[in-house]
Amino acid sequence: MKFGMLVNTQDPPDGKNIPRLYQEVLAEAELAEAVGFDSVFVPEHHMMPDGYLPSPPTLLAAIASRTKRIRLGSSILQLPEWHPINVAEAWAVLDNISNGRAILGCGLGLVEPEFKLFGKKVSDGAAMFNEQIEILKRAWSGEVFSFQGKFWELENVRITPLCVQRPRVPIWIGSMSEAALKRAGRIGDGWISDPLHHINVTKSWAEIYRSTAKEHSNQTEVVLIRDCWVADTKGEVENVWWPGLRAMHLFYKNLGFFESGRFNTEWEPWVKTVTDDEWTFDRVAPNRAIAGTPAQVVEEVQRYREEVGCEYIVCYFRHPSGPNHEYTMKCIRDWGEKVIAKF
Repeated sequence: MKFGMLVNTQDPPDGKNIPRLYQEVLAEAELAEAVGFDSVFVPEHHMMPDGYLPSPPTLLAAIASRTKRIRLGSSILQLPEWHPINVAEAWAVLDNISNGRAILGCGLGLVEPEFKLFGKKVSDGAAMFNEQIEILKRAWSGEVFSFQGKFWELENVRITPLCVQRPRVPIWIGSMSEAALKRAGRIGDGWISDPLHHINVTKSWAEIYRSTAKEHSNQTEVVLIRDCWVADTKGEVENVWWPGLRAMHLFYKNLGFFESGRFNTEWEPWVKTVTDDEWTFDRVAPNRAIAGTPAQVVEEVQRYREEVGCEYIVCYFRHPSGPNHEYTMKCIRDWGEKVIAKF
């Protein structure tokens, strides 16, 4: 069983403490490596008032300089917003800086203001993505290549430096629909999930992804992002960790984002009518978050392993509204010593 960590890069409301937050992220990544985590991931969005990370390879390179073993990935890079050659070069450099530890986690994103920022159309996202993945694979081959597509035309291109990893940096694709899962199985090296889906939804989607990958004779890697926390008592989980996660949930819920798919109202119709007061730990966390005492967390990880068939869980500990850095460091240490050690 492998464990990763997704770091928080948001400082609401206005991002004024981002310099301090980045230093805390670096310290959290160092500790994660020390206690046995396999990877650390950073997200991407643009124009967010809270300073949400707009440049994943920059922060990943900083983490690489402070670590020696832990793998470094994006979850997820909004790939259609980038030129594929820029991505190929950035991740090749990251792979060299880290001596072969880079992972490209990418997806469509489909946030319309961000697409407009880069002169792109959301309606072109899927077609652009398909071209980009093909270009990345060719670019990382080390060979001279040309490409003629709808969105990019390249002639006699060779990208340097070469990736340290062979045959190339792995590509994990974030997907939240049947079509996207099939795309991940068809052209990706792994599927990386969103943290908010019920375990039954995740299980169903993993089956779609694996089935498609098998049809195309592709390797598979099911990587589950989960909201996670470990503490000595349930009371500590509810009082220290849950308020921050609850605040994030309600922020997106009240924007209507859950109805677009993250809580999958077709599977969980109660989400459409539940009030904020009814958004409680006992109602929301089971089957979605992995949080509790060490024994409870170990049992829950094993359940995901058996029911979903995953061998990789990426833990999202710290949210924009909490817990703070000190609590997060304690949780990372406890997760390594009391959970990872069991696997």
